[in-house]
Amino acid sequence: MKNYFVRFCVVVLSVCLSLPLFGAVLFAQDNAASQPPIVGTDIQNQLETLHLNTIGTYSAGFVLQSYGYIGVLADVLSQKVYDRDIVQTMLKETIVYINNASAQLASYKSPQFELSREDLAFLNRINAILLDLAKEAGALADFAESRNNEDLKRFHDARNDAWSGIKTTLGLSN
Repeated sequence: MKNYFVRFCVVVLSVCLSLPLFGAVLFAQDNAASQPPIVGTDIQNQLETLHLNTIGTYSAGFVLQSYGYIGVLADVLSQKVYDRDIVQTMLKETIVYINNASAQLASYKSPQFELSREDLAFLNRINAILLDLAKEAGALADFAESRNNEDLKRFHDARNDAWSGIKTTLGLSN
């Protein structure tokens, strides 16, 4: 029974921590929705624009949710809600997903896609955030094992870098 209660508490905590992030995603979606409609008859250009907007929206949501999830895992670790081995496994899985997303986004940098400078710059900023998130998760996994202050500092530095990149890239005020 205790395990279910703990899991319930973690879910509630995750939801509570995700609400501000959800608002940021809605803000990003509202900004995308406020763009003028595509004018013209070239359906291919419209489809490409739709794809790029979708990639941007999912990228924004993914980095925000990853940032929040890693933070929740840090809290779970500090409060000893889960065993450190479970937290390390979850962090390592998160790193795999982050690296997969980064590799997938990098495939759009190929010259064959002829992305605009602005779109390429956005992809580069998202990939930089993903790198910071992977560093953050890795440092936290290392800290879970070592309890070493150097690992903790690497975690906080990467977390601050990730948040700075998220704020700048997504135009968030806080």
